[in-house]
Amino acid sequence: MREDYRSHQSGHFETPSFSPEQWLDSLTPVAVWRLLILGLICIASLDWLFQASGIRNVGPLYMLPICIACWRFGFKTGMSIAAAEIILWLVTLLRVSGHLDASAIVELVMLVIKFGCAAAVVSRFRQSFDRERLLARRDWMTGILNRQEFQRQAEAMLASATTRNRSLLLAYLDLDGFKAVNDQFGHQAGDRLLQCLAEEGKSLIGSDDCFGRMGGDEFAVLMELSKAECALEVAEQLHAGFTAALESTGHKVTCSMGAVVALPGDGASLHELMRHADQLMYAVKRNTKAGFNLAGHAPPLDFESSLPPRPQTCSHQS
Repeated sequence: MREDYRSHQSGHFETPSFSPEQWLDSLTPVAVWRLLILGLICIASLDWLFQASGIRNVGPLYMLPICIACWRFGFKTGMSIAAAEIILWLVTLLRVSGHLDASAIVELVMLVIKFGCAAAVVSRFRQSFDRERLLARRDWMTGILNRQEFQRQAEAMLASATTRNRSLLLAYLDLDGFKAVNDQFGHQAGDRLLQCLAEEGKSLIGSDDCFGRMGGDEFAVLMELSKAECALEVAEQLHAGFTAALESTGHKVTCSMGAVVALPGDGASLHELMRHADQLMYAVKRNTKAGFNLAGHAPPLDFESSLPPRPQTCSHQS
C-alpha cells in the first residue's frame, strides 16, 4: 500500500474551501443568538419602513433567521423565532395602519404556513446533512475514521499540541498475512478481522485521539502523550493490543508498526510525520515483521524496538 499512500500525497493536505454551513457551525451559540437578534431588529426596521410606504411583501426577509435557528438549534427553536417574527410583523402592521383588514389576515395565515414549512424543511435537511457528513467521515466497513477525516482531525490535533506544548505519537501499521486470509477464507473473514482490529483500536486510545483506516489493511493512530519519555511504552502497549486482537480472530495475521514521536518544537508537518512512520513500518516488514520501530522525528529522541510488550509505567494523555 506504500505506492497508494504516496499517490494520495502531494506534500500538502488539501485545505477545505469556505462554505456558509461551516462558518455558521463554527460560531458559538451566543454568537448565533446575537446574529439572530440583530437580524430580527434589522428586518423589523425594514418592515416598518416598507409598510409605511405601502409595501407589505417583506415576508421572505423573515425566512433567514428561521433557517439559521433551525440549522443550529433545531425545529423548536426555529418555530420560536417564527412566532417572535409574526408578533413583530403584527405590531409593525398595527402601528402603521392601525387596523387588521382581511388582506392582512390572509397574509398572516400565509406567513404562518410559510414559516412552518421552512422550519420543517431546514430541520429535516440538517438531520440528513449530519447523517451524510458522519457517513462521509467514517470508513464504511470498520466505522473508524477514513483517510480524509483522519488527516483533517490529525492536522487540528497537531496544531493544538504545538500551541499547548504537548508531544504526540503517530503510529502507522500494516497487517502481515492478511491477503492469505482473504484468499483462503474469503473476504467476509477478512472484513471481520478488520472490524475486530478496529474495535480493539478504539479501546486503546483516548476520546480526543485519532484512529483511522488509511486504506486496505493499513491503519494510523495519533495520540497525545503525557510526556515524551513514555513514547516507547505507549507504542508497545498499542502494538500489543493490536496483536492480541489479531490473535483472537484465530488467523495467522500479525502487524508491523512504525511510530514517530512529534515534539512541540520540531515543526514537523503531518505529511512529514506520516512519511516517517510509513518508512519505519516498512522497515519492520522487510526485516522481522510482527514488530515495531519507534523513532523521534527530531533528535535527541531515538528509539527502535521489535520486542514483546513489557509492563507499563506510563500512559498517553486521554
